[in-house]
Amino acid sequence: MASYPVVVIATILAFDAQPAGADEESGSHGYPHSHLALFAGAGFEQAKNGHKEDGVALGLEYEYRFEERWGFGADVEHLSGSGTHRSWVAALPVSFHANDSWRLFAGPGFEISETGDKFLVRFGVAYEIPLRSHWSAAPEILVDFIDGGATSYVVGLTLGRSF
Repeated sequence: MASYPVVVIATILAFDAQPAGADEESGSHGYPHSHLALFAGAGFEQAKNGHKEDGVALGLEYEYRFEERWGFGADVEHLSGSGTHRSWVAALPVSFHANDSWRLFAGPGFEISETGDKFLVRFGVAYEIPLRSHWSAAPEILVDFIDGGATSYVVGLTLGRSF
């Protein structure tokens, strides 16, 4: 588990290497089709029975844009902290790019933990800030509505690369 961040960073950096003369856009439509990002943030979960937990969230996000404004992807996130029963979240969001900066997304997923797997629906919003080349940073706010009445809130930052 300790090598997880190293593997993710190495994967993202591998996509930074482009052949000489590579076009700025990955597709013929004027926008990159793929985006891979590392996510880090803080999470808070509250159950219907009043139980509350918080922790640190680390994850990986991938999105494939099949149209200028629309994309779909996969998120995998690990939440850790003292007393946290939630281990992993996997979601398949559909994204809407309102403009070059704002992205709204929602999709089904699962919370996977030692207490059992639960279905969830994830909603989120991100504001993409271009860095250099195909790199970007994006603050994100995520809300997961988890089967059984729990709600999870996660706020964090992604560092990603389009290709």
